Amino acid sequence: MSLRIGIDAHAAEAGGTGNGTYIRGLIEGLFEIDSENTYILYVTDPAHPFYAGLRLPENAEIRPLPAAKAFIRIPVHLARMSRRDRLDILHVQYIAPPVHDGKLVATIHDLGFLRVPQTFPRFFNLRSRILVRRTALRAAQVITGSEYSRTDILRAYGLPPEKIAAVPYGVSPAFSRPHSEDDIRDVAIRYGIVRPYVLCVGRLNPRKNLPVLAAAFADAKSASSAPHTLVIAGRADFASDRIISEAARRAGDAVRFTDFVRDEDLPALYQGADVFVYPSLFEGFGLPVLEAMAAGVPVVTSNTTSLAETAAGAALTVDPSDPAALADALHAMMTDPEMRRACRKKGRLRAAAFTWRETARRTLEIYRAAAE
Repeated sequence: MSLRIGIDAHAAEAGGTGNGTYIRGLIEGLFEIDSENTYILYVTDPAHPFYAGLRLPENAEIRPLPAAKAFIRIPVHLARMSRRDRLDILHVQYIAPPVHDGKLVATIHDLGFLRVPQTFPRFFNLRSRILVRRTALRAAQVITGSEYSRTDILRAYGLPPEKIAAVPYGVSPAFSRPHSEDDIRDVAIRYGIVRPYVLCVGRLNPRKNLPVLAAAFADAKSASSAPHTLVIAGRADFASDRIISEAARRAGDAVRFTDFVRDEDLPALYQGADVFVYPSLFEGFGLPVLEAMAAGVPVVTSNTTSLAETAAGAALTVDPSDPAALADALHAMMTDPEMRRACRKKGRLRAAAFTWRETARRTLEIYRAAAE
């Protein structure tokens, strides 16, 4: 049976976010493998470069929604469009309209608003506590990226185990495609970066643990006399001014904030790094870790939440709340070429197992199960 599948795709228009990377990769994967079902992408900016560059198949169309603000777009326009389009499946991230046509499939990446609420604005937390729970309870199927998040969501909302699936996310082939030294140099110049550098990619949010990272890096650099700079690449987010100030206080000129890095520049930025570090306090999957491993960069990351699961022995993992342990790990990785070589090899093998095509295949199975 052919299905009519609507996807709330607006997050694809937000660069530098995990939600955006996820929905872009999923859409591209679905279009690659499925010519049977009909897809309707609900968007807010149909002229966005992602849609312009998307190979839109005959069984898919882009449907603009008239309001970009979520509090109008989701309950009013997305609900109305789902009825008009007579959907079999409506797929959203986190929050669904209160009424809609079609069985609901919801991707909930993590419960950060419950577990680390101090890292989000109060209104966001309040809205998420009410609406994400409601979405999870109403959904025919819930998708998340890791077994850690699956267990967390099951416990939080008391869902039947068969209602929620851990579907690991993918990584774009662009990260594993080798970039020339000229490309890497050009990207470094564009963002004011001097090699060698240790890289961290992520929004400037308190849960990314950046002041602790800056202090640990300063200690590792001092102990090793390494010439490296710590490069933190990511757009401003909640409390970002305080984060930048505190990181600069702890590491001084040794830390460089690039602000937002364009998607097309990220692979070369990764490949130019000697080490990638991601000491986040809470993650539902950890896409930057996967991207770094695909790019052949040795990784230091947290041994908590989903990150140890994503790394699966292919990275050096530490307690992110222990600055001394993080400094020791960075020192070892910056000064031991053999350790870096081993981590590169393990990381590439680990990342090769994650493709958006496989994410799409498993998601398509969930659509069919939900429809039945």
